[in-house]
This record gives sequence, structure tokens and C-alpha cells, in this order.
Amino acid sequence: MALGEIGRRSEKARLRAVLEQSRRDRGPVVAVVRGEPGSGKSTLLDAFGVEASAAGFRVAMVRGTGAEDRPYSAANRLITQLQADDAKFAEAPHRTPGGDDLGELVAAVPTEWDAPVALCVDDMTQLDSWSLRWLLDLSRALPPAPLAIVLTVRICGAGAEAVSGTANGTSDKPGTALLAAAELIDLPGLRTNDLPEAAAERCRVRLDTGTAAVCGHLTGGNPALLHALLAPHAGSAPTADALRTTAASGALAGADRWLAPLSTSALALARAVAVLGAGAEVVESAELAGLTVEEALGSVDQLVGACLLANRTPLAFRHPLLETMVLGRIAAGTRAALHLRAAALLRDRQAAATTVAHHLIAAGLVGQEWAMRCLWRAARQLEQEGRPQEAARCLRAALREPLRPHEKSAVRRELAELDAFVDPERAVRLLDAARCESHDPGVVLEYALALAAVLAECGRAEDAVTVLDDAAARLGRTSGDGSWQLRLRLHKAFTFRRGPLWLAQAADPPGNLTRQTPHRGNVGRELAALRAVQEVDAGGDRGAAVRHARQGLPRGPGRGSATLLWHTVGVLVAAGEVAEAWTHCGRGRQVAGARPGRWDHIKVELLRAKVLRARGDLHAADATLTPLADHLIAFAATGHPSAVTGVAVLAEVRGLKGVTDSARSLFAESGLDRDPLPWRRDSAHALAVRAAVHESDDPARALEDLLAAGRLLEEAGVRNPAVLPWRSRAARLLAARDERKEAAELAGAELDDARRWGTPESIGTALHAVALTETGERRIDLLTDAAGLLARSSDRLHHAFVQADLGAGLAELGRGEAARAELLSAYRLARACGAEPLARHVQGVWRSLRGTGRGPLELSGTPTATAAPTPTTAPTPTTAPGPGSVAEPSVPPASAVHAAPQPASPLLDRLTPQERKILHLAKDGHSNRDIAGRLFVAVRTVEFHLSGAYRKLGITGRRQLAQVFSGG
Repeated sequence: MALGEIGRRSEKARLRAVLEQSRRDRGPVVAVVRGEPGSGKSTLLDAFGVEASAAGFRVAMVRGTGAEDRPYSAANRLITQLQADDAKFAEAPHRTPGGDDLGELVAAVPTEWDAPVALCVDDMTQLDSWSLRWLLDLSRALPPAPLAIVLTVRICGAGAEAVSGTANGTSDKPGTALLAAAELIDLPGLRTNDLPEAAAERCRVRLDTGTAAVCGHLTGGNPALLHALLAPHAGSAPTADALRTTAASGALAGADRWLAPLSTSALALARAVAVLGAGAEVVESAELAGLTVEEALGSVDQLVGACLLANRTPLAFRHPLLETMVLGRIAAGTRAALHLRAAALLRDRQAAATTVAHHLIAAGLVGQEWAMRCLWRAARQLEQEGRPQEAARCLRAALREPLRPHEKSAVRRELAELDAFVDPERAVRLLDAARCESHDPGVVLEYALALAAVLAECGRAEDAVTVLDDAAARLGRTSGDGSWQLRLRLHKAFTFRRGPLWLAQAADPPGNLTRQTPHRGNVGRELAALRAVQEVDAGGDRGAAVRHARQGLPRGPGRGSATLLWHTVGVLVAAGEVAEAWTHCGRGRQVAGARPGRWDHIKVELLRAKVLRARGDLHAADATLTPLADHLIAFAATGHPSAVTGVAVLAEVRGLKGVTDSARSLFAESGLDRDPLPWRRDSAHALAVRAAVHESDDPARALEDLLAAGRLLEEAGVRNPAVLPWRSRAARLLAARDERKEAAELAGAELDDARRWGTPESIGTALHAVALTETGERRIDLLTDAAGLLARSSDRLHHAFVQADLGAGLAELGRGEAARAELLSAYRLARACGAEPLARHVQGVWRSLRGTGRGPLELSGTPTATAAPTPTTAPTPTTAPGPGSVAEPSVPPASAVHAAPQPASPLLDRLTPQERKILHLAKDGHSNRDIAGRLFVAVRTVEFHLSGAYRKLGITGRRQLAQVFSGG
């Protein structure tokens, strides 16, 4: 395909129709091709001339001359071309007119021999007005032969005024009349799908879907701008980042075509608008350009007429590449000065801090305190909006400003917290360098604590302990408040808990620290939190654990608040105070100061999911963690302890919901499916969940994982089943293998520890395991006791598991009525929690009892649909760490608020929850970029899930989603 035809099929078809209409009607037909500079008007006109000639038309073409002092110059050139191509006309006595006799010029067109004629005029705005009048009269004449007149015109918002010249000094406007009478063919920018072909033909550049979209955004599909952007990449396949870098450089070919005709004031205004960015107001642009408002308005009209600015206010360039083209022509020093003036101007006009900060970053070092304050405020606002990378740029710019030591320390630590989320190594380098160069004891301490926290989060507990020990050695030589010693020891104690067991076992006995005299303030809260978690590990004094946890709760935003919240709320959950834990979770984001783009935010959301799991709200827990899944998987693969816990919780929730493939995928992608896992505390939960996920296909491996989790916890000195009921889960697996003696030993040991701890959840869970090792009435009695205990707790899900087993046991003994009551309650609880495998299992047991003539199992009075095939074994009764006795949850049921979209088609059962969520958003019309923003994932992640979902559903794109979701 010829270059001029790429992406112009419809326009060529319309011009072809002009030829056909002129033949059919045997009269003049006029068409005007309109578009901005570089849109390909001339190329399309040339292609039309070739096609007209091939169709038997005599073709004459002229470019606009702009010679107003030569009347009819364009008309004479057209007629001369026609005469030269016509031998009969050349023999005729007629001569080419040279004056201004309009009638003679009209008659000079050689149409008397019935031969069709095509007149092509490129850029009618440059024609002399007499020739425009001639073309207008020719279009109104009735020649004996077909006549097609095609013109091009640049229209950028000025409309017909661009061609409103007069003829012979009259007030008539032939250009306007021609436009009014012609068929208008507008040339938009090339579509994104056409850009790869155009790039290959014109620039020898290979574009894929992503880079073509970038080109389309930057150039608006303008062929000339596309060539300017791609020319430096000829013969290659540039990346999207390379294209953006080329655009940002501003060093583009063809810039003079756009900028050279501008007046001095128009160029100054264009520079001001480019510096201010899209949405610039006229008054602000005029002030920055040093123009009066009246001068600025005239310049705006000129820039609109030159197709640089869009024809609207606030002011904005037609295409981003035009803006970078203008910026690239400004010297670096002048550009920095303009940005600094823009920052001061916008600050005085009370503009948003983020807007002012953009100009401060571009200006470089300002050297004034207001600039640092503005950059810091902008960083925090950007964090709240979930834009951590932009916030980090603001903080780096703030570090260039003159700061006092404590201010610099605070900015560096805040920047490190942001970097720790996207580039932990960079955060470590920043804090380590700052720590080594600091001499103020308070600053050294804060840097050391921040660096140790980042290292511990990255799974480098040994390095974190080294940093804390080094800080203790440096501070030991200083005088002053000795509380720093206790702070360092407390942070070491918490770090030991996150490190490998050999490190924790090499630490000082924990009692040496917890016997310290209580302190006030943050140090006292950290000490109370440590005492609380140690009480939970010991599993003896639940009252003391709750008391210490309440003392350790953070009182407001501050460094380390999220960590305090994590430990103290975890203790409350283990102690059965789930309602209180949920209340603190509701305030967690404010108390911990957690913002998107930080690990504090991840930890608070993970804590919320753990409490929701303890309450049995599977849909809500899934919805809380799913937006964070990509980050959790990526960091879990590098050994990040919080991420490992997050992946384990999400996999557990999805396994209980019946999305087993998704749960296994989480383990595989994060590397947690490999052996051996790091021998540290967070691996115990991962091992237990992995056992539950793989129980159905490999029960031997599941039992091995549970026993490994138990060995790990015992080595860590943890016997409290509220932390992880691994023995009851292992007992259930052993009982299924008919190894009842070993199962009874494990279940009995857990029951003893559970009674010592004293929560209904832990005792009920242990009784459930003991019951599975018994038979007959003994099993029924134990299950009844377990159900009664769990009914007083918030763990609705485990209560449903126990009732399901109790109903099945009663059915085996022939006690149908009692069995139905337990099964109905279990079914309703399972559906309310979102545990579909358990609900299907209960349905299967219910069907076995229908011999008495009862109808199908009902939920809230509504008959259910036919159940899915019943599994051969009941789902794993996986419990959360010890929820307690509370009233009905204070938030709406998960099924009403947080429930994942339910499949409308059986095909959707094949998809993971993340794929279904993305498909729902795509069906609603959201772009991939919008979906990525809503779910806090990368665009490529959205594309990956969409392509996988399309493949599973057997469809090719978004257009078929409505049919899939309607059940078609």
C-alpha cells in the first residue's frame, strides 16, 4: 500500500466517489480536504490525482502561490497544464487568457470535447483571491463534460475565516462560499492500529501495540509529527521509554515548520504555555510571558491558527509532542528561570502544592525554605493519592534545598520508606550513607532504626541486628538520655522475631528485657507490645496479653505505628478480642499514618484481611488483599516476611472459597511452593496454608508441611494453638489415614494447651480434632461441645465446619431431624462466609437425607439450585489464630458489600478472582490503564490477566464480554 493510503481508506473512497459523481451528473463536483499541518493532505491529493488520471480524467494540479499581486496566477497555471495535455485544444485558436476577464477564464477550460477534467488545488489559503473566484464560478457553471475540483485547506480551529479572502476588492468571500458548497473531507490523525504500518513504510521503524499507543498519544496520529518522533530511531524497534525520552528532548526534525512563522509575542506565549503545562490560564500565561492580556489574546489566536494550540481555554497544545518541541527550543537556563517564576506565580495564586512542586523540581535548587515546605507537602499529598514515585521525586528535590539536620533526617527517612516499596536496595543505600555521615546522636539513632526496619522488612534480619549493634556502639560514647539503649534493644527483639530461628536463639533471654521498668511514650508502648506477643507465645496468661496489647496500641500517627498496630491487634485476635481488633483496624490507616505506596499501608491492609479471615468474611478478606496481590507475590519471592504472610493469607482465603487453582498459583508465582522455606516464624503459616491447598492432591506432603510448621514453632518456643493450630490440622489428616493413635495424641496435646489459653476458638478447634479421632456417640458428644463453644465465638467458618461434621455424624446414627438442623445451619454459615466447597459438601450430605420426602436444602427460605458434585472428603477446616467471643459483626456481611462478582456463565468458573475482577472492569468500559490504577497493579499485569482470561473463555476481545457475563 502506498504511504499516502495508509489509514486513509475511507477518505480515498470518498474522493473516488467524487470522480464517480462528476461522471454520473456530468457537472462540477467540489470537495475540500481539511486537516492540520502534516496530516497528509498533499499526499492524499497526489494519490487522488493519480487515480483520476487512471480513470481517464485530464488532471491539472497547482500549489498555492500566495501571489496576490498577480491576478488569476493559479487559474492560468491550471489552464496551461490542461492545454499542454490536450492536442486538439493546442490546435484550437483559443489562447490562455492573461488578464482578469473571468468569463474568458471559465470558458478556457477544455471541456467542449466531452473529456472529463480534474482540478487539484493544494492549500487554497495560499491562492490569490481572483483564482478562488474563478474556481467558485467554475463550480457553478454547467460544462458539457464531467468536472471534479478538489482542494485542500488547513483548518485548526479558525474555521472558514482562514480562506475568507475577497476578490477584486469586493466584500464577497469566495473561499467561504467554496467551503459552503463543497463536500468536506476531514483528515483526522492516524488510528493507533495504522501507526505500525506507517512507521515501517516511512521511517523503517518497528512498533508493537504498546509503542504504537505511545506514538498515538504523543503525536495525535499526525504523520509529520510521527516522522519527527521516529526519525532518530530509523531501522530499529524503540521501546516506549525511548520514545518518551526522544519526545522530552525536544530535538526533533521539522520544528521550524511549526515555530518559524510565529511572531515574537506568539512564541513567548507558546513557551509560557509549554512551561505551565496543560490547563494554563490566559492571565497566568500572559504574566509568565511578559505580555499584557490583550497581547496574549492576539497571540492565542495566532497559535490556534498555526495549529499549535487547541481552540479552547484553558490553553493546551494540540498534541503533547508540540509542547515538548517548544520546550526543547528553550535554553536550559531560560527554562529553569521560567519554571521558577511559574512556581512563585502559582504559589501566590494559591495553586495546589503538587502543581507548584512540579515547577520547583524542574527549576532545580531554589535555596528558599518555602520551596522545601511546598515539596514536602506535595510529597505527602501524592502519597495519599497513591502516586509514590512522584512523591519520591518531590522528596529528592526537597533534599537539594538547605535543611537543618533533623529536617534532612526526616525527609531522608520518608524517602527511604517510599523507596523501600519499589526499590529496597536504593532505600538501604540512602539510609546507610546518611547514617554514616551523621554525628548528632538523635539523628544517628533515627537513621539506625529506619535502616534496621527496612532491612528486616526485606528479610535481612542479620544485617538489621548489625546496624542496631553498630548504633549502640556509636551512641555508647555519647552522654544524654539513656532511653536510646532501651529503644535499640526493643527493636532488636522485634527483629529477632522476624529473622531465622538461629538468630533468635542467639539473642538475650527475652525476660531480661520485659522486666524493664515501664516507660511512657512510644518506648513504653513498644515494651508493652513486646510483652504482649511474648505472653501469646507462652500461651498462659491471656488476660496479661490483652492488657499489654491495649497498652501498646499506637496513640496516633508516627514512625513505627504500623508495626505497633500489627503486633498489638494480632495479640487481640489471638486472645479472642476480635471485635476490638476490628475497631482498631478501622482506625488503622489514620493511626498508623499508612499511605499507598508504603509498606505501612500493606501491613495495615494485611492486618485487616487477617481479622476478616478470623471473622469468617472470606469475600471481604479476598477483596482487601487482591489489589495488593502483585506486590505481595513479587516481594514474597525475595523473602520479604510481610509479603510471605500476605501471600499465605490470600492463598488460604481463596482455598477456602474453592478457588484452589488460584491459591496454588499464588504459591508457585511467589516461590513458596519450593522446599525448603526459610526457617523463620513467618514460614510456619505459609507451610500450614500450603498443606491445606495441596491436601486433596498430595495428603502425604500436606502432613509433612504441617509437621514441619509444628517443629518450627516449637523451636521458636510457641505452643499456643491460637498462633497456629497445626496439631489439630495434622490430627485430622492422620485420622483420615486411620492413624487414630497418633492423631489423638496430637489433638489431645493441643486441647491441653488450648484450655490453658482459654479462648472458645482454640478449645473448640482442638475439640473438633479430638472428635475426629473418635466414633459413634463419643464423636457426637465432642462435636456438640465444640459447636457450642464456637457458637460463642466470631469464627463463623469453623463453626460451620463443625456443624457439617456433626450433621453428617448424626445422619450416620439415623438421627435425621437433628442432622437436618445442623446441616441447615452449617449451609447458611458456609454461604454467608463464602466457603462454597463446604456449602457443596453440606448439600451432598443433605441429599442423602431426602428419603423422608423433605425438599431441597433452603437458604433463608429460598430453594437452592442443584448442587455441584459432592467432594469425596470435606474441605479442610482451616481456622484463623484464635478469634474470640463477640456479638454479630459490626460491618455489613461480606456477601453484601465485599463479595467478589459472581459468575453469570459457567465459563467464568475457570477464572481466578483477579481475572474475574479485571474482566468486570473491562466489561464496564474501563481501559487497561484505568484498571491498573484501580487495582494498584502494572498495566502489563492487566494485559497478562486479560489475555489469560480470553484464552480460558475462548474469546478474542472485549466485544464478546457482554455475551459471556450474560450467560451466553
